[in-house]
Amino acid sequence: MSSSATIPEPAAPRPIRHVLTWGEILLREWRYEWSRLRPTVLYAVRVALSVGLALWLAGFLMLEQPISAVTTVLIVANPTPGALMSKSIWRIIGTLIGTTFGITLMAVFPQQPVLFFAGLASLVGAACCVATLLRFYRAYAAVLSGYTIIIIAVSAFDDPDLIFLSAMSRLSVVVVGIISTAVVFQITSMKSPNTAATRIELLLRDVLSQFASLSPTERDAGAPRSDEAGQEGAFREMDATAYGARARLLAQAAAVTEAIEYASSVDYEVSRRSAALHQGVSRLLGLLSTHHAAWQQLPSGDASRVIRARSISGTLMRELADMPAETLLHADPAPIRARISTAILKIEKLAQETPDLSGLAAIDTERDIVVQLGLAVDNLSDVAWRERGVRLMPLFEWPAALRNGARGMLVTLIGCLMWYVLHWSSAPNMLVYLIAASCLLATAPSATRGAVLLASGTALAVPACYVFQTFLLPRTDGFPLLWASLVLCLLPGIWIQFHPKYALRGFGYAVFFNVMARVQNPVRYDDIALFNGWFAFLIAAALLALVFRVILPADQRLDVSRLVTALCRSVQKFAALPLRKEVSWPGWEYLQMQRVLRLSQRLAFVDTSERVFHVTDAALAAVALGRVVMRLRTLLRDGDATPQQEKAVMHALESLRDLRRDPLATAERLRASAVAIRPGLAQSPSSAPVRREEGQHLVRPAAVSGAWMGEDGDISGTEDMRPDENVAVMGTARRMAACLVQAAQLIDAVPGFFHKEGPMQQGADHPRAHTDLRLLTMPRPRRPDPRAASC
Repeated sequence: MSSSATIPEPAAPRPIRHVLTWGEILLREWRYEWSRLRPTVLYAVRVALSVGLALWLAGFLMLEQPISAVTTVLIVANPTPGALMSKSIWRIIGTLIGTTFGITLMAVFPQQPVLFFAGLASLVGAACCVATLLRFYRAYAAVLSGYTIIIIAVSAFDDPDLIFLSAMSRLSVVVVGIISTAVVFQITSMKSPNTAATRIELLLRDVLSQFASLSPTERDAGAPRSDEAGQEGAFREMDATAYGARARLLAQAAAVTEAIEYASSVDYEVSRRSAALHQGVSRLLGLLSTHHAAWQQLPSGDASRVIRARSISGTLMRELADMPAETLLHADPAPIRARISTAILKIEKLAQETPDLSGLAAIDTERDIVVQLGLAVDNLSDVAWRERGVRLMPLFEWPAALRNGARGMLVTLIGCLMWYVLHWSSAPNMLVYLIAASCLLATAPSATRGAVLLASGTALAVPACYVFQTFLLPRTDGFPLLWASLVLCLLPGIWIQFHPKYALRGFGYAVFFNVMARVQNPVRYDDIALFNGWFAFLIAAALLALVFRVILPADQRLDVSRLVTALCRSVQKFAALPLRKEVSWPGWEYLQMQRVLRLSQRLAFVDTSERVFHVTDAALAAVALGRVVMRLRTLLRDGDATPQQEKAVMHALESLRDLRRDPLATAERLRASAVAIRPGLAQSPSSAPVRREEGQHLVRPAAVSGAWMGEDGDISGTEDMRPDENVAVMGTARRMAACLVQAAQLIDAVPGFFHKEGPMQQGADHPRAHTDLRLLTMPRPRRPDPRAASC
């Protein structure tokens, strides 16, 4: 061996990798499952304790129907303290209204059953109609007032003089159930943070994510959001199918509005700022209206400046999104206002340098998006600036309300006539279920689909009640066993209620199991009456599904077409208003965004996700068109336009009267008015009027209309900027020209949506019902030639 041979150095030892044992793997899996099931388990335990306390108190007070207190617990129990408090208050109010109507109805028709049934059907129909129109737990008060009438009247049919005692007994068990639930949930709840503020911050960051890329910790925009109890989704609500991040944000904004309403019941700070917070959420919804397909396209005339403007707004949104909550919403807003003002100055400078109409419109869009964002942050911050005189009115869907009212009247009349004709001893049970279920379904997003879920849950409660009455109740000795056996049978319904997809089925199982169980004080065993009652509930469940799905089903497609028509007509009426008439723009925009949300929900029941996304995109374009109209009205009223320019803009607004008859011709008139206002600005190919044959795709890029800077005098004379803002002013004429081009581009993007005989106005089986909204499928009317007429 050679002496020069080197001895190789020993290799570095490999790091020892820890191999998980079976015990560690099982422990990890158990921790994961527990974190997922923990909210449901804790909720079930709290409800079980509330059931026990309510049952014991009702028995201790010698109430005749102690199980009704348990029913109240199952209805009002909610993991969110504000929702529990709000629903409890409105349940008491609804019970008082229902008992008053019940006593009055029995006093007016004591020995006249037919007239009593007619009056009962009318009151139930009115309750269903009002419940459909109202929001939150105010709707539940209307629901409860409807079916409380029959609950207190059933026990007084044999002796009408007992109606007052029946009403007081009903009110007593409701109060006992509410107090028991409130005590247990208050004792077992830890001091929780302001969940409304957390949801508001999350919504703001998610909206910003639609315009700019967020930091890595915030990029999971598609992940489900948890409520206060850690549950994914909303408690006891149907899940909203996702049609993209924007569709999720629309539903999320509606949930935030609800959270603010509930938090106002228990948090003074939220109650004090509720008006400003609602306005802020409304402005975020308006910001979403600018995020449709047209916004993402670039004009061919001056794309470089548009890209720079979008870069400025995107950078600003990224900076705001990456800020901690203490800086974004809970600190001095002056630095954020300064950043927004700087961004507006930069965008204004680009707009002044732009010689192209299409580019000017796109840049002006970015400017208004930034202004709208600043106003939303001002509303949502702790400073809580809000505009005076703004009323955010709910959307009243009268067709759906009248349909639910007719359903309630019909199902009540059928049940009453079956009782009157057949003299069936268990018909009152059937009638109680029919009225209660029809009133409850009046608040469901889709009563037609909800009827099947509620009826199936009621049918599942029948075998469970058989097990309870046959094998558990006869062997109970004392209150602890009664409570344990009752909770054991209720547990499936309590558990299912915590899962939004099947919440209504679990609600029907748990609530109507109590009605079937017949746990009285004292307990009386009557097998014939039990089987007779179960049979009545099965017949009532089948009758409920028959009325809601076969006799009076909902035509979701027709409801969608009505919402589309309402959106388009609202824009037309807005444009036709006199300039002197003041309009609350946040209120108008909030109402239209409710229509958009309702439209996407209803269309989801009958169409594909892709189609829902396209229609929602077009509906947001209609809202953006209304924003452009408002900006034009404000510029005419407060700007420094010349009489010729004012005349051109007024002519353009008047042309919107033909929006639903000939949208393409309307867009051409708007573009011609823009040229008349600013003849010095060039028309790029993307902004020049183009004659299109029928069915031809509209390939012209379109920029989204910008946010209206509205209520208190902005940098160019419009009304939505804070008075203390001091930024550069872009000429009124240039802004009016930009607005007109934006309006024309929005109409050109989806003419099939605006046309009164477009695809969304057709039935589902029509050949044109699913055609592309970017196509104008209806033949344009031929205009008479004046020269031919003179000949």
